[in-house]
Amino acid sequence: DTGAATVSPASLTFTTENWNSGQEVTVTGVNDDIVNVGGQRTVTISHTASGGGYGNVEATVSVTVTDDDDAGLVVSERTLSLGEADGTDTYTVQLARQPTGNVT
Repeated sequence: DTGAATVSPASLTFTTENWNSGQEVTVTGVNDDIVNVGGQRTVTISHTASGGGYGNVEATVSVTVTDDDDAGLVVSERTLSLGEADGTDTYTVQLARQPTGNVT
């Protein structure tokens, strides 16, 4: 699912000289504005091998991408203490992500 993560390089090549050396694969999360159910998405990366006596060989890697688009409130202070007669205090509230419309 390239909407959740991308893989680089797109393919690997093993030769008779480098067959026993690991080749690095980089997985990068894709930033979107979609709130994912459960706060994450799981994608499966499949590697298949062909040629050189490696027909029908497969390996998979499961990747969990944590969502940064969850709606939420950020509150500056969770606890206030003030006097009964004339005490005052303040705190701020902001949204955790950009909304799709006005929020009340």
